[in-house]
Amino acid sequence: MVVSGDLAGLGIAIVNDFKSIEGDRAMGLQSLPVAFGIDAAKWICVGTIDVTQLGVAGYLAYIGETAYALALLGLILPQIFFQFKYFLKDPIEYDVKYQASAQPFLVLGILTTALAVDKRRGDRKPIYDTGRAPREAIVSLMTRRA
Repeated sequence: MVVSGDLAGLGIAIVNDFKSIEGDRAMGLQSLPVAFGIDAAKWICVGTIDVTQLGVAGYLAYIGETAYALALLGLILPQIFFQFKYFLKDPIEYDVKYQASAQPFLVLGILTTALAVDKRRGDRKPIYDTGRAPREAIVSLMTRRA
């Protein structure tokens, strides 16, 4: 699950590379848009984001978390809409508008996935649960010697 979040984050990071194509070229940096060209890079970007999230939705369905999988699919659809409306049309001109429109759905999708995974954990206590009140637990962790 962590890797899936990293891959989706990589797709979002690629969006930022379109802003600095000229500077990257001048400095000899091989960002994705410079290395592959704008058209290929924009498809790599949205593909990374979409395939990762679709894979996570498939995994959630596989482990029996159908409601969360459907919720995630519902959050992917607006992202795809905004990809076609803004980003795939012109990633340089519409990069900020695309991120402002689509990124909230990506973040909600990550939170949906976290809720599904947390639900699967059942009654297991988190590793940081000391059985104490929060203030006492923090003081205990801060004063504990390695």
